[in-house]
Amino acid sequence: MHGDGTLRWNWAALMAEVELGLEGALAGGPLASIGVDTWGVDYGLLDEQGALIAPPFSYRDARTDGWRATVDRLGEQRLYASTGVQLMPINTVFQLAVHPRAELARAAALLMLPELVVHHLTGAITAEITSAATTGLVSLATDTWDDALLDDIGVSSSLFRPIAPSGTRVGDWRGVPVHLVGGHDTASAVRTRQGRRGLRSAFVSTGTWVLVGVESDAPITSEAARAANFSNERSVDGRYRVLKNVTGLWLLERCRVAWGDPPISALVEAAAAAPVPPLVNPDDVRFAHAGDMAAEIAAATGLSRDDWGGITRCVIESVAGRVAAVVGEVGAVTGTPVDELDVFGGAIQIEPLMQALRHATGLPILIGVAEATALGNASEQFDALSGRRVAGSGVLHSGTLTGIAHRGEPA
Repeated sequence: MHGDGTLRWNWAALMAEVELGLEGALAGGPLASIGVDTWGVDYGLLDEQGALIAPPFSYRDARTDGWRATVDRLGEQRLYASTGVQLMPINTVFQLAVHPRAELARAAALLMLPELVVHHLTGAITAEITSAATTGLVSLATDTWDDALLDDIGVSSSLFRPIAPSGTRVGDWRGVPVHLVGGHDTASAVRTRQGRRGLRSAFVSTGTWVLVGVESDAPITSEAARAANFSNERSVDGRYRVLKNVTGLWLLERCRVAWGDPPISALVEAAAAAPVPPLVNPDDVRFAHAGDMAAEIAAATGLSRDDWGGITRCVIESVAGRVAAVVGEVGAVTGTPVDELDVFGGAIQIEPLMQALRHATGLPILIGVAEATALGNASEQFDALSGRRVAGSGVLHSGTLTGIAHRGEPA
């Protein structure tokens, strides 16, 4: 919590950790490249001297709770036709609509968080397509910032820099090239998928959020897609990820906080012995800001707040059920039934969740890698260094917010 009562990222601490990781990587041998990915939608404001005006807001700050008023003013159909982005309170467009005007008045540039890290390392002020496309402010028709939307939310288009593609070299850190990669972590993760790339094979990128969708050569902005609230997010190869965000392991992580941070393994073991509990909708707004998530889930299900096994199984089964529902929606929106799931990301290590997905969807599942984002980040750097794009990938080295390519290691 920031001093003004808002929820903001401790950016100075995060950048100190980034530098610590890079120093450790540099000590391990010469570096060939650095690439940065983070989560989407959040941003930072720089002043005329390139200094951060204030710590960036977290998308979970409650200031966007009135976001529907902005939707009503701008027009839901207009927003979707222009940007093709799933309407969610966390979207950058809704954050900026209520951003403190005193901070905006001091700003000379707005950077999404991956590019804010790049700026910290290199001084570059830039934008990258996959992170920009999470904002709800990029035109699907032109892949440029939508000046009309910006004007309508009272934000100057002068704050936004031209959008560059993944693979662009934007500067150096201690002589090491820094390249733009899929700045939105999901864009980097999806690059590593094993399954068929098309409308029949859906990806499920697992973590705090679970992103469920397919890859398409063109955006899908039909009335059915709008009504089902699907996003059209840019991929690093120019295609589109037609997807929906599902609340994922955020629920369990917040329960762990409420329970004193027991290990995941203990919770999964308890869940295996628990009977099938009542389920919840993970996307219910009541779970978006819950201070005591265990108590909130207990209130919604009738379970005991301290029933580790029952609540953990509730989360696992509820997330799997919601994913299955979205997979069905994908087929309805695209007109092509899904017959395979390609699952990757950190939550693949929770075997009961994989079992629940198989049961809920009735589909065969390909299990990918847990560190899919780091893998995709590194492979983008490799392509940038070699001057080519390839379908394969190989992890070179990665940190929490940055991917680092070491010279001489296999790609």
